[in-house]
Amino acid sequence: MALEVFIQAIKDKYKGATILAVILFLYVFWIASFFPSIKPMMGMYDEMLSNPTFKALIGEVASMSTFGGFMSIEVFSYMGIVLGAYIAFLTASFVAGEIEQKSSELMLSLPVSRVHIILSRFAILVPIIVAIVTVMLLAVVLGAAYVGESVDTARFAYGMVFTGGFLLAVAGGSMLLSALMSDGKKAAFGSIGVLLAMFLVENIGQMVTSIDWARRLSLFHYAKVSDFIANPDAVISWGNLGILLAVAIVFLALAVFVYHRRDINVT
Repeated sequence: MALEVFIQAIKDKYKGATILAVILFLYVFWIASFFPSIKPMMGMYDEMLSNPTFKALIGEVASMSTFGGFMSIEVFSYMGIVLGAYIAFLTASFVAGEIEQKSSELMLSLPVSRVHIILSRFAILVPIIVAIVTVMLLAVVLGAAYVGESVDTARFAYGMVFTGGFLLAVAGGSMLLSALMSDGKKAAFGSIGVLLAMFLVENIGQMVTSIDWARRLSLFHYAKVSDFIANPDAVISWGNLGILLAVAIVFLALAVFVYHRRDINVT
């Protein structure tokens, strides 16, 4: 029965995920196609960013004169917040949305435990996230081939692995909020609000050293994909990926605990 719940949920969500994957592929490929026309101007941009004043404000930035650096800044510097918001919005509807729409009454009447409900809902996100990161990697590789540029496929693949871990952590936190609340919209906007706050803390914290401690609470601090995908000399901190996966597991466990113990009024 748990497998049937999972399969039905996949059927309910695959259309939206497919549309997102297609849009992502077209968008990333489209951005990549601009590189040849913009490349001649990037030398001036790199020179400006090498100024010590700019470095003090924004830190080290990948060279825009390389395809990897261009894609790093033009796509991956903000893609985490975009994809994170989508996953947070999607996950928030799994529990709180069903309670709000009264569809949880049917779910709870089935011979399936609440633990299986949460786990099957979270499991839906795994193929969705895999599809998202795979499509983005494919778009980068094909975009580079289209414009005749070389690309470090392994580095971008590592970046996609980190992106997947980040999205799982976001999903875990959103699932916890969804299990705590009975309003799908509030759970969704609450999750997105927390995500936005973490994004701002991480970016502002790079300029304001007094809030370094707060940056360590941000998931974005451990998913700095743009820091290494364009720089073959950059060290990849696999420990950060471990932290993201650990956060996902902890949040999921808390969501299971909360949903298992809460009293749900489905009338």
